[in-house]
Amino acid sequence: MFNLNTLTFDMLPTSYYTKPSVYVISDSQLAEYKRKQALAEITELNKLIADHQAAIDRLKETRSLMEQQFSDDKQATE
Repeated sequence: MFNLNTLTFDMLPTSYYTKPSVYVISDSQLAEYKRKQALAEITELNKLIADHQAAIDRLKETRSLMEQQFSDDKQATE
């Protein structure tokens, strides 16, 4: 049975009895933070684009090889 009177703080999650952190920063600091976050996101997006482009290139190469193989097979049967 659960007894609220015997409940200790050790049994509760830390987030239950701690206050959330609040930071006060100036408008210029906020603008700089947002700029850095945007640059970091742009960097990640560029990496994703490069990875996807590499995958596209591999797919095109595979398609080309398959087309060549098909045309060779077609010519051999004629």
